[in-house]
Amino acid sequence: MHRTTSRSHRPARRGRTFGLALPLALALLTEAGVALSLSPVAHAAEPVAASRTGTTTPAAPTASATAREEANARLTAQAQGRRIEVTGARTERTTLWANPDGTMSQESFAGPVRYRDHGRWVDVDVNLVKNADGSVRAKAHPRGLRLAGRTGASGGDLVTLGSGEREIALGWQGALPAPRLDGPKATYEDVAPGTDLVVEATRTGFEQYLVVADRQAAQRAATFTLPVRTKGLEASQKADETLVLTDSRTGEKVGHAPTPFMWDASAGSDGAVGARRARVDLDVVRQSDGFDLTVRADNAFLADKATKYPVTIDPAVYFGTNFDTTVRNGETADLSAGVGLNVGREWQKTEARSFINFPRSTAVTGQDILNAELNLYATWSDSCEARSWEVWDTGTASAATRWSSQPAWRSKVTTSTQTHGFTDCGPRWITEDITGLVKQWSQTERTVDTVGLRATDEADYKAFKIFASADSPEVAPSILVTYETPADPVKDHVVYWNDVLQATYRQVGGAPGPLARAGAMMHGAIYDAANSARCAEGATKCLGAAYLVKATASNGALPDVNSAIDHAAFDVLRSVYPGYNFDDEIAAARSTIPAAVTAEQRAAGTDVGQKAAAAMIAARQNDGSAPAAPYTGSTQPGYWRPTGTGDGATPDWGKVKPFGMASSTQFRPAGPGGHTQMSTLLPSQVYADQVNDVKSLGGADSTARTADQTQAALFWANDLDTTYKPPGQLFEHTQILSRQKGMAVSGNAKLFALTAFSMADAAVVAWDMKYQTDIDLWRPESAIRLDGDGNAATTADANWQPLSQDANGNHFSPAFPAYVSGHATFAGAWARATRDWFGTDQISWTATTEDPNSIGVTRAFSSISAAATENAVGRVWLGVHYRWDGTDGVTAGGNAAAYTVANRLKPNTAASWTKYEDLHNLAGCEEVGKRLLAEHRWASYQCSQIQAPEPDHTLYVK
Repeated sequence: MHRTTSRSHRPARRGRTFGLALPLALALLTEAGVALSLSPVAHAAEPVAASRTGTTTPAAPTASATAREEANARLTAQAQGRRIEVTGARTERTTLWANPDGTMSQESFAGPVRYRDHGRWVDVDVNLVKNADGSVRAKAHPRGLRLAGRTGASGGDLVTLGSGEREIALGWQGALPAPRLDGPKATYEDVAPGTDLVVEATRTGFEQYLVVADRQAAQRAATFTLPVRTKGLEASQKADETLVLTDSRTGEKVGHAPTPFMWDASAGSDGAVGARRARVDLDVVRQSDGFDLTVRADNAFLADKATKYPVTIDPAVYFGTNFDTTVRNGETADLSAGVGLNVGREWQKTEARSFINFPRSTAVTGQDILNAELNLYATWSDSCEARSWEVWDTGTASAATRWSSQPAWRSKVTTSTQTHGFTDCGPRWITEDITGLVKQWSQTERTVDTVGLRATDEADYKAFKIFASADSPEVAPSILVTYETPADPVKDHVVYWNDVLQATYRQVGGAPGPLARAGAMMHGAIYDAANSARCAEGATKCLGAAYLVKATASNGALPDVNSAIDHAAFDVLRSVYPGYNFDDEIAAARSTIPAAVTAEQRAAGTDVGQKAAAAMIAARQNDGSAPAAPYTGSTQPGYWRPTGTGDGATPDWGKVKPFGMASSTQFRPAGPGGHTQMSTLLPSQVYADQVNDVKSLGGADSTARTADQTQAALFWANDLDTTYKPPGQLFEHTQILSRQKGMAVSGNAKLFALTAFSMADAAVVAWDMKYQTDIDLWRPESAIRLDGDGNAATTADANWQPLSQDANGNHFSPAFPAYVSGHATFAGAWARATRDWFGTDQISWTATTEDPNSIGVTRAFSSISAAATENAVGRVWLGVHYRWDGTDGVTAGGNAAAYTVANRLKPNTAASWTKYEDLHNLAGCEEVGKRLLAEHRWASYQCSQIQAPEPDHTLYVK
């Protein structure tokens, strides 16, 4: 981990954040009218920008110049053993360093930390100083912040931001005394009896607030007008009191002003947590050179005996494209103007959450992320007791974000108990590891990435915290990323084609066996293609043993691995699904391959990919997957019969040639309750117990089933067409775990292949038991509704219906026998394959579902086995399976996967230590060695120093 900045420990919090405020936040774009970039390396020339003084500054260095500087920085860092900044890659928000170990580190801030002034970068410094003429300026402000000095009775411009074509000035009507300066704060005392005017600089603008000492002063300040002079801007007011600013020439929205507020001192003179607040009316009157803001405070609030003085009225103005905000339950105002981000439930208030937008950096997209940390400055906590809060990956926040319209909370990244800001645990920087999230971001293409902050227990007021926002003077949030630049900086093509596969599942529908077979064929071919491409680099670079073929390129070039993956997947999918067209998908995949990959390498990759696909297609000819004759079941008690959803689906699937197992019957369970004949099963007590269990818990109107069990049952259902079905849901969970663990394309090629083989064989095992034994057990729906099992311990109920239902609310059971459960067998196979891959069962994650009766539901899991178990027992709660269908299914699927993992795609082996490659230092050697083990490419490694005292090491494997 590389710490890249020294951090000020000055607290950013003051009362404004927690008080009753009147914010005027004008978030303007840069003078060029474009969003600011977080790009760490200028891969394209930065456009000419206007400086804060209005003059044109030179463009940033070209991409080639910056690339040369980065290369030189890498060499210098390695030679000198210290990090070297790539100064040509600087932006307003980012800093890039080359590290001694050959990696790169970039820190991206949520707000600007520097700006260009006459061709040079200047660090933001918001401390105020007086000019010779008595006026005041920020030492170094990206928008050229200027404040008035002493004025005459007519007043004038109090604060001015910007210059040139876009400028805004907030005026004051009346005399101003010479301000008293304290860091970024200027206080104009007694601008009216009992009223101080305070202006505080922020990194993108300013905050201006009135502090009225008593009720008499408040009555005088209850209504006042602030003239606003603008150049190149138009203002309009929305119904919620917010303002929208647009460019006068283009009509483009360039800023907004959040809802106005004011607050009292009921929680302390500094407006601490717990202060009372009220909204303030704001009227806009257009003038020839701008507009007037007429502020009308709530007289009832000012007169209320509970209001404790002084009362603060707080407009704030910001330039820039940074955005973060707080939302509070029940609050309809725009709270994006603050220098604090609230998390949790404030005393005597409702719960709050916060969002921070980070414009996307090219240091993220397509890079090999090693480490990423979120840096936040904790300004307040309600106690020093460790109370947990969470970091989430969310959708993008905007000025329209409210509690009732929050961005999607996609997935929880981490839970923290770090608590600082209270008296005995004062403000300080805290760091949270978000490596998994940034690795996930690196596989997508967005312009903005957003993190959400929320308390774990949103009812616990002691969990309330405040973090500094991007507008705070010195302590803006940041993300520090350390990465390696891969040879092929593109998104993971294995995951891309898995997404295509899932999309195909939604269109094709049908029974899960054929879907799982398609997944195994595609991912098996992908593995052989990727393995062939890696083996071409040298025998030690292979991913492991081939599944079917180790292909070589006819043109003798080194195959591009992504081209190999693309064409292996494409050829298999169009073979399995000839009625569907995948031309757009292959074109989209090929478009992401870097231009640096030569035509010969692309052709070589295409060649080995096509050869891998051809081998898989040939191997699966006549594998028993052809459609079978209809299966109508039996009318005899205990045996499966149709329940209204059609004949038995894919009755011969238990005869399909396995992908990993030696035979389809290799892991056949003994039978339900150990019974192999229906004649002994139906009269048994264990049978009665199973029927009565699902009758109680699985009925549509069950009172024994809990709300959580109902949610879990529907979450795992996905029986309906247009969903990704059980194999797709488990593939999606594989993607989540892969992202969390930072898997790269080579590892994913093998992981998804082994998972796909395991699930395909799980379908063979399950369907063998459903149709190929003497007990093709009827569904609970039939067992409960029909009288005829001859068991005195069961009672028929002709009106019983399972919880399982389609999108129209019609209850149904899937069209195949009950024993064993396909869902459970898939789950058992998936769990064993992923557990063996990651080497642990204890992995936590949160996931969603596509079942139409569970849209928007997320469930969290603390272990792989727990997810599989819930999947299995969920079929009982859904009313479509007995409990032994699940337990025996999980076991059988797990056994099938264990055999596949142990006998297919084995790691490389060598009789003695074999050189893999030379690496610069021990840390880099260890990192590569650990990755080879994590990807199951080699069983062990060791690092040996080449020649002391030089740091170079050789990585050996065997």
